[in-house]
Amino acid sequence: MAPSSRGGVGAARAAKAHVRQLVGGDSRVNGIGLTKWQHSWAVKVNVLDDADPPELPETVDGVPVLVRGIGAITPHGG
Repeated sequence: MAPSSRGGVGAARAAKAHVRQLVGGDSRVNGIGLTKWQHSWAVKVNVLDDADPPELPETVDGVPVLVRGIGAITPHGG
């Protein structure tokens, strides 16, 4: 399967860049990445609160978009 084909990591990377354009400046978003999901790749958007997610489509460029509330990200002393 070619990297840019549907479900491939190349398509997921391109979709991630598109999602970043859509919500990259949204203060509710604290991370955008890729994850394996149902035998394929998906864009994962980490948000502060599941109750207040940004508006996003279920798929971008044929790649699923998963939104997950993970809370605030804070540094840990070490």
